[in-house]
Order: sequence, then C-alpha cells, then structure tokens
Amino acid sequence: MKQYQEEVEILNTEAKQRPHLQLIAGIQRENKHLREIQSENKELRNALEDHQHALELIMSKYRQQTASLLRLSKTDYSSMHNSKYANIITSQAEKINEMAAVMKTAAALDEENELKEKEALHTLKEENATLREIVNIANKYGSLNQECSVESKTVQTDPPID
Repeated sequence: MKQYQEEVEILNTEAKQRPHLQLIAGIQRENKHLREIQSENKELRNALEDHQHALELIMSKYRQQTASLLRLSKTDYSSMHNSKYANIITSQAEKINEMAAVMKTAAALDEENELKEKEALHTLKEENATLREIVNIANKYGSLNQECSVESKTVQTDPPID
C-alpha cells in the first residue's frame, strides 16, 4: 500500500511539472506499448497451448507404441514358454508310449509263458496218471517183479491218494 501511494505521489509531481498534452501523449505511447505486450502475450499463450497439444499427442502415441511393444514382447515370451513345455510334453508322451509298448510285450510274453507252463503241468499230470494206471495194472496182473517194491509217493501239487 505504501508503494502505491509513493507511485501516485511521483506521478502527481510529474504531472504538475509537464503540460497535459505531453502526459496524454506519454499515456498513449504506453497504451500502445501495453497493447503490443498483451498481443505478444496472447501469441505466446497460443504457441504454448499448441506446443502442449503437440506434446500430449506425441506422448499419447508414445504410450500406445510402448504398450503395444510390451504386449508383443509378452506374447513372444509366452509362446516361447509354451513351445518349450509343448516339446517337453511331446517327448514325455513318446517315452510313455514306448513304455506302454514294452509293458504290452512283457505282459504278452508273461501270458504266453504262463500258458506254456500250464500246458506242461497238465501234460505231466496226465502222463503221471497214465503211468500210475499202468503200474497199478501191472501190479494187479503180476507182470512186475515182486522184488521191486512199489512205493506210492504223492506230488505236492496232487491231492493225497488213498
């Protein structure tokens, strides 16, 4: 407030010393200068707004490009990751198929061996029964030497004979 009063006093003292026409001419020059400054200020504001809009547009495009590059890089990583696991899964599936084939072959061989053993056991049992029948007939009709004593032995797989 003090400064304002001092400036007003300075202007009043100058006004008393100069004629009014000079003051009016000075004020008009200052007015013209103020208008030029205001016009320049307006142009600078418009230029600043244009620059801000341009910068916003550039930053918007930059963000879009950055986002799309990030998406592409993430997709590449996931596809590489997926292809790696796909290769692992494929190799493990091949190993499982090989193991299944080996197990089928082993099971078939095991069944075949079991059938052969059962057939051999059945053949031996029939042969044993036939031989016992022959020995019994020979004993009954006396064609065997009496010196040979016949022992009746049972096989562990056969039921006991009475």
